[in-house]
Amino acid sequence: MRTLASASALTCLLLPAVAQAFPIDLEAHLDGVTIETRTTDISNIATVTLRNAGANTALCEATFVNGPERPAPRRVRLAAGESTVVSQSFQRAITRVRVDVRCSAN
Repeated sequence: MRTLASASALTCLLLPAVAQAFPIDLEAHLDGVTIETRTTDISNIATVTLRNAGANTALCEATFVNGPERPAPRRVRLAAGESTVVSQSFQRAITRVRVDVRCSAN
C-alpha cells in the first residue's frame, strides 16, 4: 500500500508541471477561403485545428515560432468540409508560441 501512496503523491507533484499552459498567438491570412481555427497546447506541443468551412479546396501552411528554435512550416490540403490538426513539438521550455496560418484557394 505504501507504493500506491508514494505513486499518488508523485503524480500530484507532477500535475502542475504537466498542466502548465502557455499562450498561443494565432495570425491567420485567408485568401479567398473560409477556414475556422482553434489552438490548444498539450505539454510541450502546440496544435492548431483547421476546418475548411468553405466550398473550395484550400491549401494551408502553418508556421510555429517559439523563440530560438527553427520555425518549421506544416502544409496541408483541405477539401471543403474537411478538418485536420497540425502540430509542433518543442525541445525547450515554452513561454509563448506564435503561429502564422496562410491559406488560399486551390
